[in-house]
Amino acid sequence: MSEPWKRDILRRPPALYASSRTGWSSRSRVLAGHTVVELRGEIDLDADAELRLYLDGMTCRPFARVVVDLRPVTFIDCVGLSLLVRAHRRVRERAGRLLLVGSDPLLLRILHITGLDRPLPAHPTLDHALTAGEAPPPAVEDLLAAAEEEGPLASRAHEEASQDPNR
Repeated sequence: MSEPWKRDILRRPPALYASSRTGWSSRSRVLAGHTVVELRGEIDLDADAELRLYLDGMTCRPFARVVVDLRPVTFIDCVGLSLLVRAHRRVRERAGRLLLVGSDPLLLRILHITGLDRPLPAHPTLDHALTAGEAPPPAVEDLLAAAEEEGPLASRAHEEASQDPNR
């Protein structure tokens, strides 16, 4: 068992988890090949350390398909958003997919204002997210290539190439 992700699987949290110090809890289950993580309560700075470890355990496997249900969440701040982004990155690095479920207008507005609604769109229902998750995730290489084409590095390289007459 030399691969780190195998060791992480052995340390996965229980299916029901309630934080003893903060105001959040979760329930996880497997549905249609997806790990569904239902978060409850407040996702803020107080929840950061425990929830980070919890989500790391859920996102450690290669090719993981994780659905985070935020409908029971009563509050989420920038720390909670950063935890979702971290989980999204971890899953994508392992060629998996992370999907969100949420219908609260405030959550949808926060995702839109921060630009997270593009990489992490919130699906209105769990069934809708599971259906969207059936499509194969794009390959990591394709995502990196697309980011390079659209990112500031690509435009800067293009500008430098057009200014250099020796190229």
